[in-house]
Amino acid sequence: MNSGANLPAILALLVSAANMLWTWYERSRSAEGERVKKVEDRLDLVEDRTLRIEGQIVHLPTKDDVNAVKLQLVELLGITNRQQSELAGMVRTVDRIDRYLREKA
Repeated sequence: MNSGANLPAILALLVSAANMLWTWYERSRSAEGERVKKVEDRLDLVEDRTLRIEGQIVHLPTKDDVNAVKLQLVELLGITNRQQSELAGMVRTVDRIDRYLREKA
């Protein structure tokens, strides 16, 4: 009869042990879930940044574009130098005309 009296105590002990194990298991799953969620959030941020960067890279000039601009600048520099020398000649002519008119007056 003594073993029958201990049966509820043993069952209560087993139920509490099972409850403790279940709680421990759920907490560890919950902690893992939170860590996975944090990693997923960070991965989403990295993906968003990558997509933004890829979208901006599309609009950057290529090597050929930069070389074309360089060639145009060299051409523009040549035109500017030619105009500068022509302007210098014109300034000398205007100075001569000015001196001539001042001397005649």
